[in-house]
Amino acid sequence: MFLKTVLLITAVLASTHSTYAETDKVVCYFASWARYRPNSGAFVPENIDPQICTHVNYAFLGVNPDGSLKILDSWSEIDLGGLAHVESLKYANPDLKVLISIGGWNAGNEFLNGIAASSQLRANLIASCISFLEEWGYDGIDIDWQYPKDSDKSNFVKLLQEMRSAFDSAGYIISIAVPGKPLLSYDVPAINKVVDLIHVMVYGFHIPEEGRTGLNSPLHGVWSVNTSVATWIYLGVEPSKLTIVVPFYGQTYSLLDESNHEIGAAGSTGIGGPYTKSPGVLGYNEICEFYDDWTTVWDEEGQAPYKYQGNNWVSYDDPESIGLKAKFAKDNGLAGVGIWSIDTDDFRGSCGTQQPLLQAIKDNL
Repeated sequence: MFLKTVLLITAVLASTHSTYAETDKVVCYFASWARYRPNSGAFVPENIDPQICTHVNYAFLGVNPDGSLKILDSWSEIDLGGLAHVESLKYANPDLKVLISIGGWNAGNEFLNGIAASSQLRANLIASCISFLEEWGYDGIDIDWQYPKDSDKSNFVKLLQEMRSAFDSAGYIISIAVPGKPLLSYDVPAINKVVDLIHVMVYGFHIPEEGRTGLNSPLHGVWSVNTSVATWIYLGVEPSKLTIVVPFYGQTYSLLDESNHEIGAAGSTGIGGPYTKSPGVLGYNEICEFYDDWTTVWDEEGQAPYKYQGNNWVSYDDPESIGLKAKFAKDNGLAGVGIWSIDTDDFRGSCGTQQPLLQAIKDNL
């Protein structure tokens, strides 16, 4: 019954143009470790475009066992001025909001599990956040907890409620990043009441661990951007608080049989790129610069491309599919579009247009 309801809402989303909210937010996640990538892949805060990005989320800081914020790479964040340089982008655009994102995939569930369960540790974390924001001139905190367990459900809400009460006097922003497929560990209506933005990560709908190729971020389909947004709204998120976080990277596969390169073909984790050096992942900049000669196929249902050559296969987003996602956000009255992550766009213009994916978002909002 739930799936039927969601599919019905999805049909409405796909055919309705909403006018009740202004879709004006472009939330640029900046992976701070991108500065260490070799050659033309190296990306530093000065490469961020503060005229298109309305928010920059600095990823990531951690949390110590006592609840205080933890600098994970003091050489990059402090000595090389990463934190300061992101904040200084506000000189170029005084309306820009810069946030610290805490957590991330590598942090796991444990980084907030015990802290959210303790009133004292919650208070410590909130106090540490306020101290950091005051010291560095940042505008808020983005919590990327991947992922709360069912036992964390009420404690996560308590943390957000207490943070909201403490942040209100200074006007600090609270946002959270959540998966495309909602978890039972989220009390969605309660969370919606206290946060400013909910960033839904509309990627990873298909991954190599499934053993078959699939689109990383299809716009339409059984699980897709469309159904994800419909589900989160059905569960209680206000569209005006919801952003869709689109991928500026591709998911790679190694085909079992290179003669079968369709969606659904048997495959395992594929190659990594010369810049990002992570098996199964290629940044868009790597795809366009090094693998442009692969055969490209446009999937009509998913409204996204994939490429293949030999036993290599990659699902990714290009300016057209990113533009369609941005248009979807605008048509449905969402808050805007987020990006994971800004540093894998073609920010140097090696393939032609500089930062074509970011530009496609701007053009469609």
